[in-house]
Amino acid sequence: MTAYQNHWNAEIETLLTQLDAPKALELNIIDTLHNSKRTGIFPNQIINALRIGLSVKEGNQNMAFVASMQSGKSGTVYFLCNYVLPAIGVITKYESILFVTSMRDTDLYEQNCRVLHKEYYDAYTEEINPSNIKVMKMSDFFNHPNPHKVVNEFKVQLIVRDEDQYGCGEESSFQMAFFSELRRRMPDIKLLAVSATPYDILDAQYTGTADVDVIVGVRPPEYYGISEMLEDGLIEDLPEAFKPLQFQEVEGDKVYNAHPKVISYMEHLCGFDSGLGIIRESSTARALELRALLKKDFKKQCEVIAIGSDASCDFGINDGIKEVSSLIMKRGKRVVLIIVQALTAGKDLGILKEKIRFGIEPRDRQLANGAQGITGRFCGYHKNRDFKLLASVGLLSHYAQFEQDWEIFADEEWRNELYNNNVKGLSTHTKFVKTQSEGIFTPIVSIEELSYNQLIADGGREKLSFIDDEAYDRLLDYFETTFYEVSTKGTRFKQKGITVRIASSYNQNSNRVYRNWDCSLEHDFGSVFFKKNPYEYGILISNYPQGDDRNTADFTGIKILRSGEQEWRSQETSVQNNSMYGNDEAA
Repeated sequence: MTAYQNHWNAEIETLLTQLDAPKALELNIIDTLHNSKRTGIFPNQIINALRIGLSVKEGNQNMAFVASMQSGKSGTVYFLCNYVLPAIGVITKYESILFVTSMRDTDLYEQNCRVLHKEYYDAYTEEINPSNIKVMKMSDFFNHPNPHKVVNEFKVQLIVRDEDQYGCGEESSFQMAFFSELRRRMPDIKLLAVSATPYDILDAQYTGTADVDVIVGVRPPEYYGISEMLEDGLIEDLPEAFKPLQFQEVEGDKVYNAHPKVISYMEHLCGFDSGLGIIRESSTARALELRALLKKDFKKQCEVIAIGSDASCDFGINDGIKEVSSLIMKRGKRVVLIIVQALTAGKDLGILKEKIRFGIEPRDRQLANGAQGITGRFCGYHKNRDFKLLASVGLLSHYAQFEQDWEIFADEEWRNELYNNNVKGLSTHTKFVKTQSEGIFTPIVSIEELSYNQLIADGGREKLSFIDDEAYDRLLDYFETTFYEVSTKGTRFKQKGITVRIASSYNQNSNRVYRNWDCSLEHDFGSVFFKKNPYEYGILISNYPQGDDRNTADFTGIKILRSGEQEWRSQETSVQNNSMYGNDEAA
C-alpha cells in the first residue's frame, strides 16, 4: 500500500472508533471501496462522511463542509446520509435528510437528483434500499406550503444546503424559511452548509455571530485543482480591460472583432484532432456577435455553439452540454462553446474534461464566482494537462491559498491584496469594506513551550494534565513520520475545551503554526486559533523534525496557550457580511 492508503485506512479506523460505529458500517465501507468503480465512492469521500457524522453526533447545530471544487462533495453527502447517519442512530427508517439546492438551476437540480436519489446497497443486510435523501429546490422548500410542513412530512433530521454562498442574504428565501421560520419552531434542527467557497458561514464562525463546526474535506493526491493548474503554468493572466468581443467606431458604426487572445486560443484548439474550448460572454447579444465572427473565421475547423437561457441561443444549458458532448465524444469534432451565465458551481463536465483544450473566464470581481466558474469546472479527477486557461491569475492565486488553508480568508493582508486588485467581495453577500467595528477579543494569559523530548521525558505527561491519556497518545503520534509525511488536513484532536493547530496540516507558504509561533500575551487567542467560541487551551504543534526545510521555527514540539475571559474591543476589519449568518454591521 502507498503512504496515503495506509494513512486513509488508519484515519477511517480512528473515525469508526470515535463514532463507536457498529460492525455494519465497517462492512459497508469495505464493500463500497472494493466496488468503487460501481459505487463512485472513494476513500476521501468516506473520510469526509465520517468526519461530518462525528460532528453531527457531537451535537453541533451549524456545520460547514469545505471541500475543493469537483472533489466529490455529492458522493460524500450520499454516503453520509445512507450509511453513516443511520449506523450511528441519527436517522431511522422513514426519516430523511433534506438536500436543498440553493441555485435555481433545473439542470443542477436534476443532476443532484440522479446522484442523491439513487438506491443504495446495504452489504450487512444484503438488501437494496431507497435513498434517505430528499432533494428539493429552494423555491419548493419555501413554498411547500411552509418549511415546517416539509420537515414534518418527510421527517427531516438534517438539512444540507448545497453551494451555500448563493441566495443567502438577509432577504433570501432561505433566511426567511430556515432561520426566521423553521428554527423558531424547531430550535434543534441541524444545518450542514456544503461548498468550496462557503465564505458567508465561515465569516460568521470567525466573528462569533454563529457557532459553526468546520469540517475540512480530504484532498486526495490524484485530484487536479486550481493550485495544480497554477503550479503547472496552465493559467494565463487576463489582459487589462479584457473582453472576448471588441469593437471599434468606424464612421459612426461599431465594427466588431474577436480579441487577439481569443484567436490565439482558437488556434490552440485547432492543433488537436478534437476537443472543447469554452468562452464566457457577459450578454446574449455579445455572445451571438462573437459566435458569428468565429463561425466565419473558423468555418471549416470548428463548430461554434452559444448556450444560455435566451431563446436566441443555439441551446439551453442542459441540451447544449449534451450536444457538445455528442459532437466531441461521438463524432470527433472541435467545438467552441460560448456561454452566457452558465457553467457555475455544481456543473460537472464529466468525461469532457479529458477533451478540454481552452477556457476563457473574464470574471474577476468576486472570488467565489471567479473561481467557481469555468476554471472550477476544469477541476477534478482527470489526466488532461493539454489545456490553457485565460483568467485572473491574482484572483485564482488567492483562491488557491484559500484552497490550501481555508482560514486565510480572515487574514487581513490576504483580503487587502484582493481588495487592492479590484476584487470587491468573497461572495455575493460577503463584501470588502473599510470600516471599524467591535469584535470579540480573547486574551492569552499564559504560554508554555515544550520540546518533543520534554513531552516524552518524565514530567512531560504532567505538563499536559488537562488532556486525557488517549489525547496524549494521539499528540505523540503526530510526530511520527507516518503522520506528518501525508495529508493531515482536517485532523481533529477530539478533546473538549482544547483546540490545536498541526504544522503538517498546512502548506509551507502559509503555515499557520509557524506564522503564529512567536505570538505573545498581547495577541488574540481567537485569531491565533481561528476560534471565537471559547476554548480554555490551544496547542501549536510543530511536528516536523528539526532541520527539515518545512520547520521554519527550527523547533520540534508544542506551545501551550491558555485563554482568558473574552472581552469586546474595537478592531479593524475589511469584511461586511450581509448574509443570513451575520448581520448588516461590519464584522
